[in-house]
Amino acid sequence: MPAAHISLRTIQDNYTALRSYIGSAEASAVVKANCYGHDMAHVAPALFDAGCRTFFTAYLSEAVELRALIGDEATIFVFNGIQPDEAEAFQTLNISPVCNDEQQVKICISNAFSGPYALHFDTGMNRLGVRPALTETLSVMTEGKPPALVMSHLACADTPDHPANTAQHALFSKIAASFPNSRKSLSNTAGIYLGPDYHFDLVRPGIGLYGGGPARPPEIKLKTALTLTAPVLSVFDVEPGETVGYGATYDVRQPSRLATVALGYADGFLRAASNFGFGVLDGMPCPIVGRVSMDLITIDVTDLPDSPKKGDRVEFIGPKAGYEIQAEAMGTLGYELTSRLGQRISRSWGE
Repeated sequence: MPAAHISLRTIQDNYTALRSYIGSAEASAVVKANCYGHDMAHVAPALFDAGCRTFFTAYLSEAVELRALIGDEATIFVFNGIQPDEAEAFQTLNISPVCNDEQQVKICISNAFSGPYALHFDTGMNRLGVRPALTETLSVMTEGKPPALVMSHLACADTPDHPANTAQHALFSKIAASFPNSRKSLSNTAGIYLGPDYHFDLVRPGIGLYGGGPARPPEIKLKTALTLTAPVLSVFDVEPGETVGYGATYDVRQPSRLATVALGYADGFLRAASNFGFGVLDGMPCPIVGRVSMDLITIDVTDLPDSPKKGDRVEFIGPKAGYEIQAEAMGTLGYELTSRLGQRISRSWGE
């Protein structure tokens, strides 16, 4: 069956590498979506042991789980904010909402809520966050209880020369000046790579903790933390004129040797890999031919110096099959590859 091994030491080393790059700013950790598919129960304590003391989740339910894992010392922010019926839970567990609208701010400055909170401004993503036009209104409204953190999110940080980056930075800096007693945060993983001007007081690495993300400065040494492999089930030869897989989407044009592997879209490996993705066997890339089906993938092993045997394991994500390269072949991002991996995949954690 397919198997994933997650190196907790690698995640800790990646966190340390990012923290070392940002100087005096604090490095938090984004652990939403089950730590991008790497498993919160194992990863969050490892990050805490590496020195991380500020974490971000998407939902309150994730934050509740996280609090039980890492204890009371760390700060936990919830990106999606707070609803009126959640105030007691946030306060009881000392979890901090990220306010994305004026109504959420009113909850956090009311007598019903005494904990810290963050204030998120939308400076160009047009997704979540308070509109910049409300800056002065909220500055006055929160004067008696200012946010612990003022933040925004970059839309195009993975394209360093995109003009949106400088525009968002300028707008965020202007907004932040209205909250002199609050810490400031703008950068995700890609934003960190834009340089010190983007770091402010706290950065929010997510995919970089797990070894993914866009091209990074050469001094930042990150490694892929998750290795996904699956066993070869059969090896066989095909001739020109034959086709492979559902829909006959791959035409065999020369005598070839193929191998069928126990991995499919039911395991969360995207169907978009059909005829575009690859596996790695004996250090060599082997293209996926035909459609990815529910439980099976066929790869072309013709060019391998030695024919594979049943039971040999093919790497689809890992040190030799970097998941950003794999994701690009599928027309997606590494975030999706790991966060969608299914429960049928056996998992192990360790060094």
